[in-house]
Amino acid sequence: MPATFTKTDRLLHRPEFEAVLDERKNVSDRRLMLSWRRNELGHARLGLVVSKAFGNAVKRNQFKRRIRDIFRRHRPETGVDIVVLPSRQGEAKTADHAAMLESWTALIERLLKKLAA
Repeated sequence: MPATFTKTDRLLHRPEFEAVLDERKNVSDRRLMLSWRRNELGHARLGLVVSKAFGNAVKRNQFKRRIRDIFRRHRPETGVDIVVLPSRQGEAKTADHAAMLESWTALIERLLKKLAA
């Protein structure tokens, strides 16, 4: 499993994001919300949506860097497109890397169970 984040690992265009968000398949906790849909590519792709309400550019970029790093190291081994949003409860703003990893791991496990069903 490569520890890189290339263009093939990302959702790049608005229609790709909309396709994932329109299916309304979500798993969430108090830090993250993951919307997902199957893809036929055979590998996972990641999209990030962080609004200005989350905080200033530094906070938004820090959040995105953490999620990209976690995705690189702990990506699902299946063909799925995932869009990550910070939870509305606001705990993503103050969560450290370990807490985000804990949330990611639990949510991916739930997502994979739903994919298998």
